[in-house]
Amino acid sequence: MKRQISFSILAAALAVLVLSFFPEMEMKAAGTATLNSAVIQGDQVVVTGTSSIVSEDGILHLYAQDPYESGVQGVEVAQAPNGVVSFLFPLNKNSSGSNLFKKFTIVAIRNGVPTAVSNSVYITNPEACAAHTAARRDGGIKGILPASQLLNAGYLKDLGVQQATYNLFLGRITTGGGINYQYNGKTWQFNAQAVSEYDIVAKRLNSQGIQVTFILLNDLGADPTLIHPLARDGVAANYYALNAADQAGAEKLAAVASFLGQRYSNTGHGTVDNWIVGNEVNARQMWNYMQSSGVDQYAAEYANAFRILYNGLKSENANAQVYVATDQQWAVGSNPAHYYGSRPFLVSFNDKIRSEGNIDWRLSSHPYNVPLYDPNNWTPNGNATHSQRSRYVTMQNIDVITDFLSQPELLSPSGNVRSLKLSEVGYSSIAGDQQQAIAVTYAYLQAISNRYVDGLIISREMDEAAEIVQGMSVGLLNGSAQPKMAFDFYKHAGDPNYLAQASAMAGVDLTSLITVR
Repeated sequence: MKRQISFSILAAALAVLVLSFFPEMEMKAAGTATLNSAVIQGDQVVVTGTSSIVSEDGILHLYAQDPYESGVQGVEVAQAPNGVVSFLFPLNKNSSGSNLFKKFTIVAIRNGVPTAVSNSVYITNPEACAAHTAARRDGGIKGILPASQLLNAGYLKDLGVQQATYNLFLGRITTGGGINYQYNGKTWQFNAQAVSEYDIVAKRLNSQGIQVTFILLNDLGADPTLIHPLARDGVAANYYALNAADQAGAEKLAAVASFLGQRYSNTGHGTVDNWIVGNEVNARQMWNYMQSSGVDQYAAEYANAFRILYNGLKSENANAQVYVATDQQWAVGSNPAHYYGSRPFLVSFNDKIRSEGNIDWRLSSHPYNVPLYDPNNWTPNGNATHSQRSRYVTMQNIDVITDFLSQPELLSPSGNVRSLKLSEVGYSSIAGDQQQAIAVTYAYLQAISNRYVDGLIISREMDEAAEIVQGMSVGLLNGSAQPKMAFDFYKHAGDPNYLAQASAMAGVDLTSLITVR
């Protein structure tokens, strides 16, 4: 026995000595494991990949993990022999053991210790288990942010808009009760009064043939569960980063997404075709507050929350589309300590998503003019160029965004260029009604000339007092709900006669300033 022990010690020492001189042998001996996909098939999940890993017990163990878990945290859900990377296990949708929102990682036994040996992947086709496939209202790109008090006034029908956005405040619907929702083995409370208001909005817009996009805004509600832990330091902001960083946040976010996806899937409460996650989230300090040590960490936390919302919404309504939200700052942020450029943020976000299973995310952008109060969006002033190094993206150079999305590494899982919704853009009439009328005409002309744009949303139907004092009288109606000149021009956007009038007022043929894509 003593001789055997001595021999074992000698062999181990020799192995360490050899590996110290030939470290590449360690890599070869260790092997590699790569997970390629996790998809729903029926009521099962299939995870596949490749591996040259040799687990000491002869078994590769697949762990299901929450977004905030890593290493060997989580629950083992399946096994496969060494060399076989194909796992099959139940989806368990809407149960305490649900795998719908999990990421999956291979664990092997090394030196007697369970060790994570692969990348992690999420389910990429949550629509495969959807209970609903509500028909979409894809009718055209002309849209507006409606005034809630004017939903039945007839202005939207007169304008001929085909789309509308509406802000949904998560703090409102998750504070209070009245609606009990059973999900993943728990009962969740939703504010019946607040939810009924959103029901009315969705149904009234649908009844006018208008496609609805809800913008999910994480306001500071009474329950901080949905607020990211790194956003709970008391800093005042308009909205806050979503919380997928702990169990309470991830579970509640999944319940919220599933509740909303189910409720607004033609189930008697109206249909919402599109969901935008946050508002100008690259503007970290003001619109999606979270402490951050850099764009990669920040984008990763957003991606984790986005993934939960995406899976929850599409697992209820297969036809729903889910959008990332950025502003007009492109190559760099105006204040790097408070803002990230949309482009570096999207690069980091996309890298994170692709590394864990590509999904069909879309992009929502706010290509306001620079400066904001200047309605002249057609005359080049150096703020927006047709280069990826452009400081800003406005209606003059939205081709910069769609060219960026056309890169191979940015394509959707089906190989298509992701669509772009210009979900908030407006022009002030304080400098004169003609200037605003020209601006909305040019914006529509530019948007309709880019085949990747799926919506142009004018940011106000009616002027808002708080914005007027800031020089932003961007409504198509004044504060008394009287139409401005821009109302008539937006109503007739695309009409050659109105285009000719707008060009005459601008002193230039607006069609000569269009970039076709």
